[in-house]
Amino acid sequence: MAWLTVDSNNVLGSMVEEAGTYNVQITRADVSKSGRGNQYISIDYQVLDGTYKGAEVRFQNVTWTNDDPEASKKRFNTILVAVGVPDGTDVESIEQCAKGLLGKKLTIDVDWADPNSRGKIYLQVRSYHKLSQDPSKPNGVKRPNAGQTSDKPATGTPLPNDNDDPFANSNDSVDVKDSDLPF
Repeated sequence: MAWLTVDSNNVLGSMVEEAGTYNVQITRADVSKSGRGNQYISIDYQVLDGTYKGAEVRFQNVTWTNDDPEASKKRFNTILVAVGVPDGTDVESIEQCAKGLLGKKLTIDVDWADPNSRGKIYLQVRSYHKLSQDPSKPNGVKRPNAGQTSDKPATGTPLPNDNDDPFANSNDSVDVKDSDLPF
């Protein structure tokens, strides 16, 4: 019996690579506390259909801001209404809210956020909607600085260009036999 059968549908790291509108299921909803003392729910979403079916949008935080409870109520109501929680439902705690979100389906709009303190750019949920009957719709906008030009100044070490390749005009080829490969 084989130790493992390779399955391209069972891999780690499948991430959404375009902004757009996605039908998703909440796969993780953990309560934490920020450095400022505000509680938040960190949510992971898994895409249900389309090009990115099975891919994830991870580490999206919904924060209860203690100094603005009205805005916090709207923020949490928005996602709760999107997952189908009926009007008049009492939620006793942020922990109960997180537990109730787990496994729920909805549609999210995502866009590329501004670079974080390390210069990394990630998808960020911009809005929540009830689950759409229409399929997910990537909009073609890929991560800035990932093969696209940007109007922001470049930082760090410049990438080599084609003229830096000492083997570019060489007619030599490298032949690797199947028997030399580890698989």
